[in-house]
Amino acid sequence: MSEKEDKVKTSKKTSPKKTAAKTQSKTKSRSSTTTKKKPRSSTARKKRSRGNIIAALVILCVLLLGFNLVLVLKLVPNLKSSLKSEEMASVTTPQVSSHTPKADLQHTEHITAQPETAKSEEPKQQPVPSEKQKNTPAAQQKIASSQEKAPAAKTTTPAAQPTPHSPAAASAPASHTASAVQKGTAQKEKPAVHPAPQKNIVLEKPAVPDKKKAVQKVQPAAKPEKPRKRAPYAGNLTFVFDDAGHNLDQLEYFLRLPFPCTIAVLPGLRYSSESARRIRKAGKQVILHQPMQSVDLHINPGPGAVTPGLSAEQIKNIVRKNLEEIWPVAGMNNHEGSLMTADEAAMSAVLDVVAEKHIFFLDSRTTARSVVAKVAKEKNMAVWERAIFIDNDKSRAAMETQIKKGLSIARQKGSAIMIGHVFTVELAELLTEMYPALIEDGFSLSAIAQVAQKGTVNFGN
Repeated sequence: MSEKEDKVKTSKKTSPKKTAAKTQSKTKSRSSTTTKKKPRSSTARKKRSRGNIIAALVILCVLLLGFNLVLVLKLVPNLKSSLKSEEMASVTTPQVSSHTPKADLQHTEHITAQPETAKSEEPKQQPVPSEKQKNTPAAQQKIASSQEKAPAAKTTTPAAQPTPHSPAAASAPASHTASAVQKGTAQKEKPAVHPAPQKNIVLEKPAVPDKKKAVQKVQPAAKPEKPRKRAPYAGNLTFVFDDAGHNLDQLEYFLRLPFPCTIAVLPGLRYSSESARRIRKAGKQVILHQPMQSVDLHINPGPGAVTPGLSAEQIKNIVRKNLEEIWPVAGMNNHEGSLMTADEAAMSAVLDVVAEKHIFFLDSRTTARSVVAKVAKEKNMAVWERAIFIDNDKSRAAMETQIKKGLSIARQKGSAIMIGHVFTVELAELLTEMYPALIEDGFSLSAIAQVAQKGTVNFGN
């Protein structure tokens, strides 16, 4: 018995150890199984999250599609109502009646090119509903609904209306036209004008320039003004401007004159040769402004002057030298010279050089005792004489008075030579203003002729 008890005791002692080992082995096996199962659960969770995202995206797409469908369904009735209103307008307008002749159709085409007149005539063409239709509540409801949904139906112009011969009117079904007529009677009770739809605006834009062109065609052409009858020939005017060579700026005003003229250049000055060159370039006539001694001996006539006490040969050499400085020239006149032009010997020497160079001589008539005409007649030469000094008084009124005196002389004797000076810039401006009137009054303006016929003398006064 003791042995059995010992075995039982040993077995009892060893059994808890076995049980502990078993439990440990079980826990290890369980932990291993749990560790093995964990990665499987994370992948499943990831798959589930992906599935949820895809499902959410699908739901959003479905919602968006549904929203778009709702919008389309809302817009389709409006489009249908606008189409119906256009069909109704095409049926109700009297211009598209089936019995319209060809001449009337041509007239309607002409009206479409003018949208403004079509708008003004549109209320008159609308049919008026009967009183019963106005008083019915159904008609009033239709009016309100038609005004809210389709205001564009009231503003259709004749340009957008199809004619009964067009395929659009032929293709319209009878049911649509009947309903359009009923709606049109309700919509067109009030002839109020609303802004036109975009379709009609596009059609009206090209019609605007056509209307302007039509207006331009209708406007009568401006009647051409009758040309003024030019007055009969009144005489020749010659303007001579002395004392060039001092200043080039003042000379420019006279170079821009719109008519031919003669400019006299003084010799021996800083700008003598340049002035002569510019005058020729401007197309004006150049002459030598020969200095001569005046009665007042205190007055210095300038370089290259003919003075008392010189021999005939000395006078000729002086004049030749002055001519060479500004050559070529058409002629010459005297600067100052009230003393020398009264001296027959001196003037005979001067006129000999004039004949030698084949130029003319203009007597400035600085003295009434001038013998130039007498000496020229003895030599069978032609000379010229001035009629008027314009700018002794440089005021505008005084210069105008002098020019008018020259005009009266030209009317009486056929020509007049008027002398001014290049330092009077206001004279150039005055003559530029007067030039058109002088031409209209029958005057011709020219430079001095180079040589007069032999044996004749042109007296200016």
